[in-house]
Amino acid sequence: MTDDQATFVEAMGQFLGSSGMTPMAGRMWAWLLICDPPEQTAAQLAEELHASRGSISSTARLLATAGFVRRTTRRGDRREYFSAPLGTFRALVDGAGAVYRRFREVSQLGIIAISDLPPPKRARIEEVAAFAAFVESEMPMLIDRFHAVRGQEAEPSTTRGHARAEALPA
Repeated sequence: MTDDQATFVEAMGQFLGSSGMTPMAGRMWAWLLICDPPEQTAAQLAEELHASRGSISSTARLLATAGFVRRTTRRGDRREYFSAPLGTFRALVDGAGAVYRRFREVSQLGIIAISDLPPPKRARIEEVAAFAAFVESEMPMLIDRFHAVRGQEAEPSTTRGHARAEALPA
């Protein structure tokens, strides 16, 4: 792993670690996004990430369940292979609408729980529920726009060292 790759892997570990996942989950996902070959065994992951096989196993389970990685086997090979292939992230993003629907439903339970209170005392939970409903209604259009932009690209970005910024169509 190069220094730049290690910087990315550690940054993703810190980001996902601060977002409710484990730092190891972020590190493993980051490595699977950039490694070559794109499929890695638990032993390869443990070596590159300086982690125990047990840590890799439990992290792989977490990431596979969340939809971040794919686990596969090969005929005649007892090892499991882990990857973050194209399409995996799309499936994860496509499921985001359900997350916000559930967020709205749970928030509405809070509104019901204090429905006997006057409006000023319901303002906080109503704000949360309104936000959840807004994101739930906007998410399908945002995902469609993302897929439309990605579908128009001939191939993945070959730009190295620079963030590729594109304006989304209005």
